[in-house]
Amino acid sequence: MIRRIAHPTYSLLIGIIVAIALLVPVTAMAADGQYGEGTYGTCTYNTCGITLTSSGTVALDIIPGASTSCTTQKDSVVVTTDASTGYTLSMNNAATTSSLLNGGSAITTVSGTPASPVALTANTWGYRIDGASSFGTGPTVASSNVGTSAITFAAIPTSAQAAAPLAATSVAAGSGETTSVWYSACANTTLPAGAYSSTITYTAVVN
Repeated sequence: MIRRIAHPTYSLLIGIIVAIALLVPVTAMAADGQYGEGTYGTCTYNTCGITLTSSGTVALDIIPGASTSCTTQKDSVVVTTDASTGYTLSMNNAATTSSLLNGGSAITTVSGTPASPVALTANTWGYRIDGASSFGTGPTVASSNVGTSAITFAAIPTSAQAAAPLAATSVAAGSGETTSVWYSACANTTLPAGAYSSTITYTAVVN
């Protein structure tokens, strides 16, 4: 959707559409085993259940002005499991590219990694998790149409790359644990106006 304000500014809507995948390792009990005896998969006493929820589509509405503008929003990802071994949460882009696409135009993923995140520049985007890896403690806050900053981000790996680890526990999360995944994109007026989008897949697996 393009909302014209006044030349040369324009509205750029970036939708991050979230898909969800659950992986639960399952190993059958011995043929003559009784419920409550031994383990079921990697979980004790048949407690391998796991659920994963997300806030849904993350919309980053950017209106570039005389200089680059950036918008940052959060997705709250909640994992619940009573598995005594905990869980691991990760994500990939659902496609073989990590760019936000609008036809032949793209907002490219930033070059940083969780171990070495970098600040966003014009027409790039990325993610961060406060306090994880080398992102720094933050706090990151939601913002719209602000200038570039020193806050650092990493690239979302493509579907062909190793998943980016987001969170992990070694104990049960029966009440649900929330991971705040911050997405940010920056754009200037050299980028064609329009709706740019990408699909992110979160995966939660019982350890």
